Amino acid sequence: MSIAALALALAAFPAAAPADAATAPPADARRDDALRVYDVRLAADVPLTIGATALAIMPYRLSSKLIEPRCPCDRRDVPPFDRFAIGLHSDAADVASDVVVALAVAAPLAWDARRLGFGPALGADAAVLAETLAVNSALVVLAKYAAQRPLPRTYAGDPSLVARPRGYRSFYSGHTSTAVSALTAAAWTSHLRDGPAAWPWIATLSVGAGVGVLRVAAGRHFPSDVAMGALAGFGVGTIVPLLHARRLSLLPAPHGIAIGGDV
Repeated sequence: MSIAALALALAAFPAAAPADAATAPPADARRDDALRVYDVRLAADVPLTIGATALAIMPYRLSSKLIEPRCPCDRRDVPPFDRFAIGLHSDAADVASDVVVALAVAAPLAWDARRLGFGPALGADAAVLAETLAVNSALVVLAKYAAQRPLPRTYAGDPSLVARPRGYRSFYSGHTSTAVSALTAAAWTSHLRDGPAAWPWIATLSVGAGVGVLRVAAGRHFPSDVAMGALAGFGVGTIVPLLHARRLSLLPAPHGIAIGGDV
């Protein structure tokens, strides 16, 4: 299942309340209210999540029309600090990065479910995670199709990539961005619910760095791709949760919209 499809599935989660929610004891309701840290409005958040998911999926359906393969390419066009990635080709690292990203997305929600149980607080957390993943995926796809940067493997002449659109989606790393955005959102959830703690941020940094190293070792991305992916993931994983926590707000600006607030 793609990250965009997972985001869409998570978006539907909070809409399904437990069968006995209407008869929950008042004490349980008060406990859930105390644990809930996000203000989720399904009428706005579900369409936003669905729209971002659609935006993330549609370009892949049109890859042959949007991307024109252009290699063989001169490796001298690659900045020196990125050039060493050309020639790296680890299928084991490729598979390992897929597994780590899946765990980075699933683990925070599983931890929440174990602690909170199935109720509105968990539903709100799932909705925010879904929206984070969807927005992040949309930004990743827009960047990939705008930049159309060849993968390191494409520069190295991989015949399965040189003549295909998928060989030109290196910038920036969706795996790194997805892992960092999911874990950053989880770290902010922990911060809002339990107060400041170092371990969620250490986990975010460690897993994000690990995914980035694996993607470079796999020959799927350059170091600059994973660095930008981590930065973008951190941004989305911060802005979406804090908007829902009312710690940030969208404000009118002379040339568009600005983000303001007090974290």
